[in-house]
This record gives sequence, structure tokens and C-alpha cells, in this order.
Amino acid sequence: MVPFDRTAAIFDVDDSLLDGNAGTIFTWYLYNQKAMRPEMRSRIPRIIYEYARHRLTEQDMVEVGSRCQQGLYADDLRAHAHACFERHLRKRITSGAMRHIRRHLLSGHFVLIASGSPQYIVDEVGRHLRVHAAIGTRTRIVDGKATDQIVPPVVFREGKRAAVEAVLERWDLDPARSWLYSDSVADVPLFEAVGNPVVVNPKAPFRALAERRGWEVQEWRERNRPGDQPDIADEWGSWGG
Repeated sequence: MVPFDRTAAIFDVDDSLLDGNAGTIFTWYLYNQKAMRPEMRSRIPRIIYEYARHRLTEQDMVEVGSRCQQGLYADDLRAHAHACFERHLRKRITSGAMRHIRRHLLSGHFVLIASGSPQYIVDEVGRHLRVHAAIGTRTRIVDGKATDQIVPPVVFREGKRAAVEAVLERWDLDPARSWLYSDSVADVPLFEAVGNPVVVNPKAPFRALAERRGWEVQEWRERNRPGDQPDIADEWGSWGG
């Protein structure tokens, strides 16, 4: 019997599987908890300002999201990620993502989530969804603490494709038989590598590209959000990635 029928289902996390951006929400959680080192925390408002003025790229923000953890103990980051997920992310998982993940799991496929967001928060999403693997952007750990050194590749654009392809190769999974669900034009290199591309919640320019390429388009907007309590992610918006 061929494991997983050599088929993977790859899910982007931000603004598709989740209504929101996991890295943004986790960074602002650390900011609001005053868990960051003071020198890094003082830079966050300026970084957001520079990004809003298009002086920083999406990849810059992916890297910032991981480097802001510098100096924090890995065990503390895991605990913060768990608390952040339970408080802010669990309710943001879209119903469309849940349906498709369950369908692929019941079909015996290898289910993988991948995001440029920090590995700690991506792990929490993956654990909750019981997927087979979760890929995020990682930093080196020295003496139990996070450094500002990102473990290559940065999980964005070609780096994301490389990270996903490494997992597929490890499990002998066939990209031509596999599925990708993502909202991001930055994932075009990965869309081009799989046999079953599905574009989720695309903005207008990417929707037009998807339609020209003949890629399926779906809308995953619905999510369960109990109560009316304020959410830091609604206050601060999204960095992308």
C-alpha cells in the first residue's frame, strides 16, 4: 500500500485557513504582554508605520515576526503561542478550511500547513487541526533562547516552495497529485509546482491571474466568533505573508 496515496494537501495559513494573519496576531500578543525585549518592543510601532508606507516588503515583515522573539526562552514562546492561539486564533479558523482538511484527512492524504509566520504559532494551529506537518519560519535557539538568526529558508515565496518540497520529498509525495490552498500571490511558485491549485479569498489582481491560469477559486470567509469581546488583531490589521 502506498502511504498517503503519494498525495499531499498543502494549506496556507494566513487569510485563508485563518481569517487573519497568525504572525501578526502573535507578534502583537507578545507586544501587548510586554514579553519582547524592550529594545525590540520600542521598534514595533515604527516598523508598522514603515510597512504601511510601503517602505518594507511582506518578506521583511515575515522576518521581523520571527526576529522580534530574540532573547526569549523557547519554552516561554511555546507557552505564549498556546495562550495566543486559544484566545485569538482558534475562533478565526474558517469553516471552509475545516471542511477541506477533514476531507483530505478522511481520504488518507498527507495534510501540511505552511506559513511565513513563526514556527511556534504555526505549530499551535497544526496541533489543533491534527495535521501531519506544520511549517513556519524558525530562528536558531542558543542556550534555550531564541536568537535573531533565521533558519533558512525564510518561508516565503521561493523559500516556502523549497520548504514544502523538502517535506514532500521526505515522505515520497508527488506534487503532481497534490493540492494547494492559498490566498497569496507570493505562493505562485508553489501553485506552479502542484497538480491541483486552489486559490482562496484572492484579491482582485490575483483572482484575475488565477482565472487566466485556469486555477480554481474558492471563498472561505465564514468563521465562528463567539461573543463580542475586542480582539487585538482587529485593532492592528494584517502584515501579510
